[in-house]
Amino acid sequence: MIRFFRFLCLLGLLGSSQAQNSTNEGAQAKPEAVLFDTLPIVEAASLHAQSLLEAPASVTVITAEDIQQRGYRTLAEVLADVRGFFVSYDRNYNYVGVRGFSLPGDYNTRFLVLLNGHSLVENVFGSAGYFGQDFGLDLDLVKRIEIVRGPSSALYGSNGMFATINVITKSPVEFEPWRIVAETGSFGERKAQVSSSQYLGRGANLLISASVFNNIGQSLYFPEFDSPATNYGRAVDTDGEKGYHTFANLIWRNWSFLGYFNSREKLVPTGDYGTVFNDRGTKYVDGRGFLESAYQRSIGAEGELRWRAYYDQYRSTDRFDFPGGPAVVDGRQGGKGDWVGTQLTYRFRAPWKGFLTLGSEASWDLRALIYAYEAAPEYVDVLEINRRNRSLAAFFQQEWNLSRRWTAFLGGRLDDSRYHGISLTPRLGLIYRPSVQSALKFLYGRSFRDPNANEQFYDDGISQISNPDLRPERMQTFEAVFERELGERLELSANAYHYRLGQLITAVPLDDAMIQYQNAALIHSTGLELEVEGRLSPWLKADASLALQRSSYSNNGYLGVNAPSRVGKFLLESPVFRQGLWLSGGLQYLSERRTLGGDAVPPVYLVNFTAASRKLPGGWEAEAGIHNLFNRRYWDPASAGQPMDRIEQDGRSFFVRITWSPQSKQKPRAASRTRLAPAQ
Repeated sequence: MIRFFRFLCLLGLLGSSQAQNSTNEGAQAKPEAVLFDTLPIVEAASLHAQSLLEAPASVTVITAEDIQQRGYRTLAEVLADVRGFFVSYDRNYNYVGVRGFSLPGDYNTRFLVLLNGHSLVENVFGSAGYFGQDFGLDLDLVKRIEIVRGPSSALYGSNGMFATINVITKSPVEFEPWRIVAETGSFGERKAQVSSSQYLGRGANLLISASVFNNIGQSLYFPEFDSPATNYGRAVDTDGEKGYHTFANLIWRNWSFLGYFNSREKLVPTGDYGTVFNDRGTKYVDGRGFLESAYQRSIGAEGELRWRAYYDQYRSTDRFDFPGGPAVVDGRQGGKGDWVGTQLTYRFRAPWKGFLTLGSEASWDLRALIYAYEAAPEYVDVLEINRRNRSLAAFFQQEWNLSRRWTAFLGGRLDDSRYHGISLTPRLGLIYRPSVQSALKFLYGRSFRDPNANEQFYDDGISQISNPDLRPERMQTFEAVFERELGERLELSANAYHYRLGQLITAVPLDDAMIQYQNAALIHSTGLELEVEGRLSPWLKADASLALQRSSYSNNGYLGVNAPSRVGKFLLESPVFRQGLWLSGGLQYLSERRTLGGDAVPPVYLVNFTAASRKLPGGWEAEAGIHNLFNRRYWDPASAGQPMDRIEQDGRSFFVRITWSPQSKQKPRAASRTRLAPAQ
């Protein structure tokens, strides 16, 4: 890794030298201006649009061009290439880690994922982190993805601890009239998508999209089951997944209406929780959806009012086939969540220098049901719990322009909920701008995560007992961020942080072979993230990053589990053939990680490659990619409940996507209004 760090420094020197010569090469670089010189904005950091240098956070923005040129197909693939982030997979869900934290099987409960500002956190298991095909939005619809590091509870409440990921979709007026996509790949991957954007008249524009996928999966070998009774460790045709995605957005004057519904069924090949190995009966089914209406209006010269109301739902239907003597026991469990909510914010210029944002939010559970029963060989009712929560919150954020170079941020939020009491989360930020192209940020924030219904109330008397006294997790974070743009060619960033996460909620084994979720650990972590991004030449763009971290746990049973001390990324992109084709390649590096069993998985080195075309004659586009180009063997730590300590990941694989969007004329459309700022 010392060589990797030296390469970062060399890359910075090269980029700096070329930035000084940018004037002479300006004319030559013009064709690439759209890719390299676009200045991204972010909304999720402060509830309004601002540049990355102005935002009181360390932010990465992935654009629609990045998604297309790098061949990203899932949100997990996007995050795997982002500075400091890493992704692990247990053949069921993708788990995202950052800043050295990713407990296997924790369902990504310490992240916030937003869709056009709408929180995707569900009210049963407290997760928003479905990052594979279980994330129900096709990336063709995405305009940009805002990745905001650090706590965000001062704006969004519970779960906003390590990062906030806001996925912004394209407006109906930005999308093609029709778009048809077909995709195939290794391991029986198959997917089809149809999208359409239409002007309905009277200023109304509609975007609708639907896709279906049916991936066969692959046959896998697990040495833990290598015996004649379990097919010598071969799990055949038990790794597939299938499901659908739907999305609709209607924009009319100051109103926006969103609809989002999806479902995924995943077979599980690992024999987790003692289920029958090499059996197609065990599966997880997750569905998520919401309907939202949002209104935005300018008041006066600089005031802005935003209001939204929504209905959300979550469905989980899991099946577990257990050995039960002469007959297999068909066990079912899952959750059903329905809730409604509303949020109102008003941003205006305060009498003193700067802007003040005031907001309030409320949500009510209509249902938060957890159930379990045995469907065969005879029906047995095991569990049914429906603890409906309700919450109220008020928040503010003040931005002061102290001088031409100094800006201060002060914010806070007060949350009160039926089962978790009151949480107060402040936020402080001070930004110094020594020049228009640079910023030095000093940030402090507190965040929290309320226990979810499963952790607090699940009690079947067999595997888990409830803990009504479970307290919220609480975290304090200190950060210093330096960002600088060197001309139009190079961007540098460095981010040092320290966080203290107390009252960590973990499953604690009890004497009678059951578990109970308890506030059982305290974590301290310190880290440094470095990134250099820019053009090495008019035809070559590079992005190199390195994240270093060290953590200490008060509970040694979780010391360093799935926590790499080093995470490195290196990306290259280049147009060829007069911009008709884009080539991109990427290296992902993870240092050694410990497993739940106390062993370790070796370091990971992955190389991915993608070729993507621009628009071809007749409205066609094509993408092709190879993951794990050199077919390296690597493993991720297994989740709790699985019989193995580590799980081998996929070898070399490929995909091909073909897209057709006809070049048809259409009626003039009404102008699209600005996207609503994020809201929970």
